[in-house]
Amino acid sequence: MKRAMWLNIFLGLWLMISPFILVTLNHTILLVLWEDLLLGFGIATFSLCRLLARRTSEIAFADWFLTALGLLTLINPFLYRYFNMKMAAWNNLAIGGIILLLAIFQDWQDSDSTHWQPGQHIFH
Repeated sequence: MKRAMWLNIFLGLWLMISPFILVTLNHTILLVLWEDLLLGFGIATFSLCRLLARRTSEIAFADWFLTALGLLTLINPFLYRYFNMKMAAWNNLAIGGIILLLAIFQDWQDSDSTHWQPGQHIFH
C-alpha cells in the first residue's frame, strides 16, 4: 500500500503550501496558515515514517497518528469556525476526509493481514 502513503505525503505537502496558493483568492486564508502548516507537516512526516517502517509497532504508531491527524484536519473548520473562508474550509474537509479514509483503509488492511488469534500478542 505504498501508493496510499505517497498520496498522503503529497496531500500533507499540499496542505502545507495551500494557504500560500489560496491566499490569491481570499486574503483571510492566512489566518489558518499555522494550523495547516502543522497538520500538513505531521501528515507528510508520519506518512514517510509509515513508508519506511519495518516493525509492526512502528507501523501501528504511524497509522494511529495518521488517523488522528486526518480526523483533526477534517474537523479543523468546525473547531476554528472559519466557514467564511470557503476555499480553506473545503480544502481541509477534502484533504482530511481523504487522509482519514486512507488511514482507516490502511488500518483495516494491516489488521486483516496479521491473522491475529486470541492469546497471541501482536506487539512485542
